[in-house]
Amino acid sequence: MSKAGNDHWKTPLGVYERAIAEVIKTREEFQTELRSLRDIQASYDNLKSELQAAKQEIQNLQSQFQACQKELQETKAELEATKLEFQDADKQHEIRITEAKETADIALSEAKAANSKVESVKTEIENGTIVAQKALMLRGRNENYWMRFHSVDSVNHDVFQIWKIDDTWYDTIRVKAAKLLRARDDKHWMKFYRVDGKNRDVFAMWRSDKTWHDNIQLK
Repeated sequence: MSKAGNDHWKTPLGVYERAIAEVIKTREEFQTELRSLRDIQASYDNLKSELQAAKQEIQNLQSQFQACQKELQETKAELEATKLEFQDADKQHEIRITEAKETADIALSEAKAANSKVESVKTEIENGTIVAQKALMLRGRNENYWMRFHSVDSVNHDVFQIWKIDDTWYDTIRVKAAKLLRARDDKHWMKFYRVDGKNRDVFAMWRSDKTWHDNIQLK
């Protein structure tokens, strides 16, 4: 470049052109900075939106977590209640089993005692230890049938029954073997009395006052 060219900027026109160039350059730099600021602002706005979205998501997660915690606590409480119910049910079941076992043991004991009593009476009747008119039960046609006093009916009649070995009782009986049969206690005894005019067997009841009464009932 010539010296005249180098000295051009010193002229008013050169100074003006240089000032314009600097203004243009400054303007371009300013616009560049402005674009950068706008980009930064946009990034900031995006970041702010993302932060707000993240904050909202965190709040949602916190709400869900609290709801889960509450549900877990309720579930735990239900499980504890169910556990207590099962424990109580198990305890009640054990109590019922114990009661049922005790009832069964009592029933078995009573059945054994009753059977032992029947067997004892049968044995004593068979070997003659008990006289027939003192027996609580009288042997029927064989060892499968036994007769006993059952109750006193509404008109003060003694009712007798037949017991079978299958442990069933029957009200319809016929007495033929014993001369005297014990009734409700040792003060009342029954025997054949006579045959009436229609050829029917009439029975009489003897009482401890040594009186006989023919108003008895056999079922």
